[in-house]
Amino acid sequence: MKREDAHRILYAVRFYHVTLSLEIDRDRCIRCDLCSLACPRQALRIDADERGLQIRLDHDRCVFCEVCAYVCPVSAIAVQYEDHAKELLRRSGGLPPMPEKLRVDVARCPHRCELLEFQQDHWCRQQRRLVENRETECPKFCFRCVQNCPRGVYRETPEGTVPDPGPCLRCQRCLETCPHGSIRVTPLFRGRVLLDADRCPAECSLCMAVCPVRVIERRDGRVVLTRDTCALCGACANVCDRDAVRVVREAVLVPEAETCALWDRLRDALTEGMDRNAAAPTPPPEPLQAGHQP
Repeated sequence: MKREDAHRILYAVRFYHVTLSLEIDRDRCIRCDLCSLACPRQALRIDADERGLQIRLDHDRCVFCEVCAYVCPVSAIAVQYEDHAKELLRRSGGLPPMPEKLRVDVARCPHRCELLEFQQDHWCRQQRRLVENRETECPKFCFRCVQNCPRGVYRETPEGTVPDPGPCLRCQRCLETCPHGSIRVTPLFRGRVLLDADRCPAECSLCMAVCPVRVIERRDGRVVLTRDTCALCGACANVCDRDAVRVVREAVLVPEAETCALWDRLRDALTEGMDRNAAAPTPPPEPLQAGHQP
């Protein structure tokens, strides 16, 4: 079965009494190049058309190997075995476990004022005034992460900040804004972005529009990287038709229990085939914590 529309791609094959399926959520997809680089069968690619960048699937090449779902940073790809995720490669050790994206220690966040037995005015030390209604006026948590995350990862609740790791790209913007050391982020890549602003046409804004973490802007007529919190996803390089942007991933920061041919090929594909023959094993990623320099 093959179904495709503006919102999703579904490919399913029935083998005797079981069904394997691959589904791509186009609305969630950020048009990065990770799945296309990682796919051992070159079944996935990112193309440009009149609507912008689009993800494509070559059904004849796909063998439901799970690699694309493994590397997708926003969980836009799902490979299913019947009604549950197919994770044979991970469970058998063919792929190492991905490091946890982030963690929030709400105990470090500023807390609400103590609840009073009766509803009465109380002195707010932060606002330095009497607060008439605790529930609407009393500051409870700072929620700077909610207000500044470009991916909408954090949600404000009466109990504090609640993260949804799904759309997180490990860009570390939240670490810039959290003064309490409440957030820990584990990066996936080490690398850099090379931007040649002299190649950028004056009217072009393609890379700015596609960047999922909003680190590219035009200032004083030149396209610049505004901060070091790039996710190294590669979407900007995919959309640029002037070869003005290059994303260089120097290492994949995934702890490895033991190497295998599949992981070696995948790691080299994501780091542009850098020579690893004499390199030491990639060390486990070190979490970065808000309030501290990486």
